[in-house]
Amino acid sequence: METHHELAALVARLGPAVLDDPQDFRAAFDDYAPAGRTTDGQVNLLTDAIRLGTLARVLAQLAEGAQPRHTLDAQAFRLARLRGGADVMSARWALAALLFALGKVSEDEVAGSQPRTVLPEERTVLAGPLLPLSLAPPSREVERSRARSGLKVAALVAVAVLVVVALIVLAVVVSRGEGTPRSGPARRAAPPDLRVVPAGTVVGTGDPAGAGVVAATLAGRTAGVRVGDLGAVEQAEDEIGVLLSAPGSRLRRFTLADGPCQDQPCAPWAAAGLAVVVDGMAVPLPAGGPSYVVAVPDGASVELRLDADGYDQRVSLVDGTATGRNIAVLTRPDPQADLDADLVLRPTADAPLGPDAVRSVHVGLARLFFFNGPRGLRDPGQAYLAVEVTYTTPDDPRPRGFELAELHLEADDGTAFPRRDLSPDTPTPDPAFVVPASFTSGTLVIEGTRRVTTRTSTGGTGSVLLTLPRTTIGVRID
Repeated sequence: METHHELAALVARLGPAVLDDPQDFRAAFDDYAPAGRTTDGQVNLLTDAIRLGTLARVLAQLAEGAQPRHTLDAQAFRLARLRGGADVMSARWALAALLFALGKVSEDEVAGSQPRTVLPEERTVLAGPLLPLSLAPPSREVERSRARSGLKVAALVAVAVLVVVALIVLAVVVSRGEGTPRSGPARRAAPPDLRVVPAGTVVGTGDPAGAGVVAATLAGRTAGVRVGDLGAVEQAEDEIGVLLSAPGSRLRRFTLADGPCQDQPCAPWAAAGLAVVVDGMAVPLPAGGPSYVVAVPDGASVELRLDADGYDQRVSLVDGTATGRNIAVLTRPDPQADLDADLVLRPTADAPLGPDAVRSVHVGLARLFFFNGPRGLRDPGQAYLAVEVTYTTPDDPRPRGFELAELHLEADDGTAFPRRDLSPDTPTPDPAFVVPASFTSGTLVIEGTRRVTTRTSTGGTGSVLLTLPRTTIGVRID
């Protein structure tokens, strides 16, 4: 019976919990597996797959719908690195055999990952404490197996001591040049520099490998940022070496690029004072971008924050959703449109009007924005809409603006939007309307009645009640 079948029989007899704890597994395997069919080195490899949490990671990813083959490839590389070697194929065999025993993969995955001869002394060399992954107490059957394996363990310890002594003697002989000649097989290359990223830490990884898909945009008054290439990764690389997440956390990657703002030209994203918020704790964004990884504890939230001009804007680095007081209108790709409309407006009055009362109206640019000077709207889901509308008369070709009370903006259902004078301290009105940030269409209405001063034929002054008839212009910003 091959090893993966022996593992399946062990799980069938003692239950899946036997693979939760490395000590339980090793004791049970020593008791129930036939001797001599699996080498001590292979048993060590199977045990390390449980002890280092790699098997738990594979199971978690499979539960999320990951493809078994791709997941095995990635986690085998991680297991080999954690053990201080480069034998990815043997690591893949160990994971596939354990998953086969749990009924998670077919036998083809095991057959496609044949291990080499694993030496008994090949153990993990990565420094640092590792958290146990046992989630349930050992079964009674496993406890009895520990007692029965006591004598076996004592014998194995004695043999291991002899092996260690022999290896030390061999190392001394080789170091003196009295053993294997220099023309023998080359020594195993040292693994690349491995670093564990503590939970809550952000590390810059340089330029992205490819063009990532933009998942979210944060935009402010003077700077903005586009966020893309979101995803969970098992490891990353920077200029120094390979980065791994600390136990109990997972690496999440993201890439930043310059984004939009209201006051052009926009400052670069690196000058926007960005921070990463991990489970409520803010971490200033370090140098080393535009790509980054952050170690996120299991179950914790992670966000990118742009905190400026009184608006704490955030997006999730998991799925790109807005999670703060995000200014929505500034992220629109084209928040303006040139209406370019001309029309003639003929006022009426309670007294005769001359031909010079006719108004030639021109409608120009319609623009959505958020900040009026340094201040923005209270609700980040709203926006200002300003429309350039002026008129001339036959006796005065200079463009003039309408009075604030003569301009209105209606929604498609006839509801009037609030009107504002953005420059109340100046003699010339600066009209704008407060609309939803998602505004796309409405109707600009010119209408009103007011008393105006006129000149009489004798050179004196008088007044008339002037009425501007309802005149409408469609406004659309896609």
